[in-house]
Amino acid sequence: MEDFNLLKRKLDDMSVNELFEYAKENYPENEELWVGSKKIIIRKILNFERNRMSEENF
Repeated sequence: MEDFNLLKRKLDDMSVNELFEYAKENYPENEELWVGSKKIIIRKILNFERNRMSEENF
């Protein structure tokens, strides 16, 4: 969970352009993660990562 909080802080500190580039680079197969306001993009990325973590635990 610590990694999740670090990711949130990292995303919060990015500018909109940096955030867009980060999403585009790290999630190229999920174009829906790149679209929206900064808050929405952050929320989408965090939800995606949370879902990925829960799938790995099963």
